[in-house]
Amino acid sequence: MRTKRKRIAILGAGISGLSLAWYLSKTSVAPEIHLFEKSGRAGGWMHTEHCNGFLFEKGPRTLKASMATAILKLAKELGLQDEIIVSGRKPYHRYLWTEKKLWRFPNNPLSFLFSPLTNGLVRAIFTEWGRLGNAGTDETVWEFALRRFNKEVARRIFDPMVTGIFGGDVHTISVKACFPTLKMWEEKYGSISRGFLLERKENEKKVKDLFSFLSSNSIFSFKNGLETIAQALFKSLNVQMHLQSKVETIRLQHGKVELSTALQNFEFDRVFCALPVKETGELFQNFDAEIANELLAVPSLGLAVVNVGYRQGVLPVKGFGYLTPSYEKEEIKGVIFDSYVFPQLNSYKHETRLTIKLDEDGRIDMQYVEAALKGIKKHLGISTAPDAISIKRALRAIPQYHVGHLEKMERLMVRARARHPGIVLHGNYLSGMSVNHIIERSEQLAQGWEREIIRS
Repeated sequence: MRTKRKRIAILGAGISGLSLAWYLSKTSVAPEIHLFEKSGRAGGWMHTEHCNGFLFEKGPRTLKASMATAILKLAKELGLQDEIIVSGRKPYHRYLWTEKKLWRFPNNPLSFLFSPLTNGLVRAIFTEWGRLGNAGTDETVWEFALRRFNKEVARRIFDPMVTGIFGGDVHTISVKACFPTLKMWEEKYGSISRGFLLERKENEKKVKDLFSFLSSNSIFSFKNGLETIAQALFKSLNVQMHLQSKVETIRLQHGKVELSTALQNFEFDRVFCALPVKETGELFQNFDAEIANELLAVPSLGLAVVNVGYRQGVLPVKGFGYLTPSYEKEEIKGVIFDSYVFPQLNSYKHETRLTIKLDEDGRIDMQYVEAALKGIKKHLGISTAPDAISIKRALRAIPQYHVGHLEKMERLMVRARARHPGIVLHGNYLSGMSVNHIIERSEQLAQGWEREIIRS
């Protein structure tokens, strides 16, 4: 006898919800899918904006091929091969603002040996091969860098990376959660540098198998920005889309899950919650205060992104961008030189586009803009008024993975599934926050659903 088609709800139409809907729809037991999104657009933090002739990325803006194989696989399935653009800007100069100066990281062996930024790193790399590992034990990124390298490497390399990528504190962020590849290399090869060298060929093959014109070091985007992949998913999905429909309550009734929006009630066999951690916690308050409190206790930081565009060339240096370490106490956490990295996305011959990241701390928009312009004047000497300005603020946008976070979230997921088998958690606060990891987990969840339905 044929099994009745299941009804599934996915809460949140960011890349987590969209990619999960895609993979669920591709299973042999594809359910009827309803996708709920409180805003009027799909895509979430993956957002490309066109402002006064400039293309601005409000969320992710560049992808490195070796760290984006799940994204590339999905792009291939969606037929986006001709939409991919590759940065031809080499070398990708990166800078660090420290000691009241913009320092360029070295990109060749000679400069690597003599640069003040890396004079402690060369010695540390050679001695790192013989250092003992710390298998299975989580620790902060600072502790990891000290143990594997030295204080200067921790201070000059890892501190600004943590600040720029996660907005957090190198002394509290978990290395196992935020830099899992480095931890894996230590445990598998006994050395970070050895792991990097041994896995280069494997990464190259994975990328080439997907798109032959890419190398593992390629930095890529799409002709209309990174939101291309989210919008391609949105247009390709055969689902019931409920935009501007915030799910206000969840009820568990007789093996079913009931959802309520402001206008309607629904009943589903399974609900996948792909909302941010705070919103997920608030939903759980209706029926499981303990799990709700654990979710609400996950620390998250806000982010303010200021995009500025100039119709002329005002950038005094060439490269990818720069970071500011926490000890410099700068308001700007990092700046990406968008117009240099992807000139294919420029509208004007001598265009300059910059993305400036700051902590979101409750100020009004104009105060973030003023801080951003003040910062680039100090760091880059740019005093010209921009031709276009755009700002996006996101409260609690970046979950903070402190030491032990992965194990804590794993226990929480097991407990939530045991108590409420009709609800599955999904999102960037659980086991990895990169877009690539989110897409991988979406595929895994869909495969798990398929196996479960086939067995039942």
